[in-house]
Amino acid sequence: MRPRLLASACMERNVSTRAHKAIVMKNISVVAPARSEASDHASLLVFLQDASLQLGAHRRTIMKAQRFEISVDAASAVYVVADGRLRVSTPTLHGIDVFITDVERGELIGESAAFGNNNVPLVVEASETSDTFVIDRANFLRAIEDHGGFSTAVMRAMCRRLCRVNQHLADTVTLPMHARLKAELMRLARLGADGTLIIDRLPTHEELALRISSQREAVTKELTKFIRAGLVARSGRGLLIIEDLNTYV
Repeated sequence: MRPRLLASACMERNVSTRAHKAIVMKNISVVAPARSEASDHASLLVFLQDASLQLGAHRRTIMKAQRFEISVDAASAVYVVADGRLRVSTPTLHGIDVFITDVERGELIGESAAFGNNNVPLVVEASETSDTFVIDRANFLRAIEDHGGFSTAVMRAMCRRLCRVNQHLADTVTLPMHARLKAELMRLARLGADGTLIIDRLPTHEELALRISSQREAVTKELTKFIRAGLVARSGRGLLIIEDLNTYV
């Protein structure tokens, strides 16, 4: 299946034009809302501009690869992504960061610590230079209690993130490594202006390995197989998906 045919097939399946699409492949189901999430993604950001909430949100740019910790002890603030992507991991006793999820545009991180329920510290790292809103935890909690619309917007954003966490956990438990890599590449891809599927900036092989609970060497080997099979091709710092990855076994 060529790029335009692949894109057309994806559109017929109600695939969102954003990064999180419903891609159904053989033995793989990457689940995301079937309808467009544009309004949902914008809703929480719109509330941050509402002076009546008195959130006192201030902008903070987090440079690519910059890291910070969120925990109850650190009295962390709540971060809402206006543009970019944050990667969330949790450190183990052996010093290994275990990937949990991404935080996309219009989503937040730090709400569990704000409620005092996050006993497990989170390590947040910018996958790319990201523009965020930072909300003091006291202002966040007050707005949650006083403004139903804001509370609903927060809950929707949390649910979107939670759905991805659940799907990632299911993939990790049930799928072999090569299938997990296929699923992750499809999650990261978007529909380009010319109708092709593309990943603008492919994560490093080490980061991909972290995302799918594998090793860097295994990811490199599998990506090389995809390229040699003509399923994907390098495109600058990104990756062009030429054929349906499910055609490769």
